Amino acid sequence: MSSIATYRANCKLLLTGEYLVLRGAKAIALPLKVGQSLTVSELKESDSLVWQAFYEGKIWFSCKLNPTDFSILKTSYPDKAETLSRTFNTIKVLNPEFSPKAGTLFETMLEANPEWGFGSSSTLISVLSQYAGVDPFKLNELVFRGSGFDIACATAEGPIFYLRNKLVEPIDLHYPFSNRLFLLYSGQKKKTATEVSTFLKEKTVPEHLIAEMTALSEAFAVCSVQKEFNRLMVLHEKLIADVIGKSPVKLEYFTDFDGEIKSLGAWGGDFYLVSTKLPFSGVKKYFENKGLTTMFKWDDLILKRQ
Repeated sequence: MSSIATYRANCKLLLTGEYLVLRGAKAIALPLKVGQSLTVSELKESDSLVWQAFYEGKIWFSCKLNPTDFSILKTSYPDKAETLSRTFNTIKVLNPEFSPKAGTLFETMLEANPEWGFGSSSTLISVLSQYAGVDPFKLNELVFRGSGFDIACATAEGPIFYLRNKLVEPIDLHYPFSNRLFLLYSGQKKKTATEVSTFLKEKTVPEHLIAEMTALSEAFAVCSVQKEFNRLMVLHEKLIADVIGKSPVKLEYFTDFDGEIKSLGAWGGDFYLVSTKLPFSGVKKYFENKGLTTMFKWDDLILKRQ
């Protein structure tokens, strides 16, 4: 077996602008230190394209595709295989010369649990685009219809301002209180594509709210005091709550928590940002008592520009 190439992309979180980034608001997007890599090799004997996705050394998804039309020949997860097949066919539309030959082995290595919502799909789009020589934003739009912030994060070297269909703007977030910021897994992964589709179909957003969100993102970018940061978190949660008609997560589940909590991305799923003066041990104990056991320190997870 001979190796052809290896590609890598960062996972992501959205600090500000969830939902409204789809309508043109400026958002702060955070590439993570964890990501996904793709290695493309040649098998000596195979009449199909072989896909194997690994996490912690074990295969969590596999399939075989027809090298001619990318139809599914065999798979462990039909839904995931259908998305992969559609992605390959979309790549072919964007690059008619794309034609991996029978016996090509694709191996992905995910560095974060696929249930966490860190971007197993967006990193996949990024590494496949690198391999196939197509525009990842166009591929993402055609396959998932997302805002594209996650695609921008995939190859970013640190936090960014993201405006849909605009040039990405690198930013430096200097939070002296970053040791008091934590990222908490809610225990339930949201289907981003479904959330995006629902929002785009059902919600019209007044221009002044989009402008307010942009102003909030800009304020988050220059904030250097935790008390002000917490105030911005509350304002952000209220704005999105009013737009989508749902209660902020702290009011819904954590009213007695000593600090502020903000949803990251689609509400009711994936990760929360926690800002508090409590020590890590105290924060961990509080949320463990609520049945939430996966938590990261900000500095351990957020990629910083060197």
